[in-house]
Amino acid sequence: MWYGVSNIAARMLTYLLTPYLAYTLTGETGRYIIGQYGYIYTLFPIMNVLYTYGMETTFFRYSKTEDNKALYNTQTSAMLFTTLLFSLCLFLFRDSVAAFAQLGEHTEYVGWCAAIIGLDALSALPFAKLRNDNRPRVYALTKVVGIVIFVVTIVFLFSFGDNMAAAGGAFARWYHYHYGIGFILFANVLQAAVTLLLLFKGWKEYKPRIDTALLKKVLLYGFPILIAGFAGQINDTLNRVMFMELSPATDTENVKAIGSFTMALRLAVLINLVIQAFKMAAEPFFFSIAQDKDARPTYARVMKWFVIVMALMFLNVTLYMDIWRLFIGEHTQAIHLVPVMLLSYIFLGIYYNLTVWYKLTDRTYFGTYIMVIGSVVTIVFNWLLIPVWGYNACAWGTLLCYAVMMLLSFMWGQKYYPIPYEVPKMGRYLGVMLLLYAIQAGISKVVDVPVLRIATGTVLFGAYLFYILKQEKQELRKFPVIGKFIK
Repeated sequence: MWYGVSNIAARMLTYLLTPYLAYTLTGETGRYIIGQYGYIYTLFPIMNVLYTYGMETTFFRYSKTEDNKALYNTQTSAMLFTTLLFSLCLFLFRDSVAAFAQLGEHTEYVGWCAAIIGLDALSALPFAKLRNDNRPRVYALTKVVGIVIFVVTIVFLFSFGDNMAAAGGAFARWYHYHYGIGFILFANVLQAAVTLLLLFKGWKEYKPRIDTALLKKVLLYGFPILIAGFAGQINDTLNRVMFMELSPATDTENVKAIGSFTMALRLAVLINLVIQAFKMAAEPFFFSIAQDKDARPTYARVMKWFVIVMALMFLNVTLYMDIWRLFIGEHTQAIHLVPVMLLSYIFLGIYYNLTVWYKLTDRTYFGTYIMVIGSVVTIVFNWLLIPVWGYNACAWGTLLCYAVMMLLSFMWGQKYYPIPYEVPKMGRYLGVMLLLYAIQAGISKVVDVPVLRIATGTVLFGAYLFYILKQEKQELRKFPVIGKFIK
């Protein structure tokens, strides 16, 4: 709960920037800045995979079998070297990188981006160590403090910086030169630096030593995770890079379109927030119970309730779209894609649950196969359809990609590490979810009164809750707190 809730809290604080930026950055200029924000932060996860190259998962894997001090020192030493190397490369090629990232004349932003990615990478293992040492409160506090600094800095610069700049001087010149994406990147540099400082204890315990045999072992284990991570980020983010290259419109119009698509994704990202938090809490949990006799039934039970929660979140957004659309203000050009992206993230979340089989059996290369196949689906689909379908192809390509990955992982997993998933029941839960959404979508086409649409959405949401209650009554009675109210 500490890991999951802290990650949700941290990401929710960032998510609350969505309405703030939507109502602060308006008009064509605002759309362009939001587009830059969406595009640059599409590239960040790809670089994060390169900088960390599977070291977190590898740390959890070998912390149970190797000397933890030697493992931590070896991995941290390797990451220090590679972080400096990658950051130097970005700095040396900053002109080309700035042009590719649509940063214009602001080549200095490449250095800022390198600082953000590098500092985040150097924080990865100290965070993993906190999780491994069972120190969730320190982990949670550090995460949340960093995000608070990020959010507060952005709000301060956009809302109050103008008044300070009116006095002239060095700040005024800095303010006007960096207005827009520069404010967001600056806030992120500050966040990453403070976060690393708060993890000082983890660095205090570090000794610059490398066990070459151990390093070889962790690199061999982590390499498939690196490839799978690259492929995963390609599946999630390459569509926007391809959109910039394949859309026939001008670069400026394409950036604005990415801004609209990004805002639609912000509504769908509610599910992704829970998925990411779930991953943080579930990965060490799955490893910790792997030797228990009831491990496989437990994995199946976790999957079932994960699907239920995802379905409730899907309906929470789609049935109340009249409310959620207020979060993105005037940036509603791509709002019709929100249900598609929500369903995509559900498939992605199910896939993450399914990956337990190849991590526990040391068959991480299967993760690579799956991710690479997903990447091929993403690339081919977007290459064929972006020129004629625009960012609609990005959303539907993501849905197809995650569906293929989910199915492949399930089929291979049941062969090498069978888990008794309640597939028919979960299929019914998702089917009823889509049916209720379709009913609400049909109602919305003929009812033009938002209050009535909200009312029908509430009835349908209540119906789904009643359905879950009837299906899971026996198990719900055993739940803490909730069980007291189930008769």
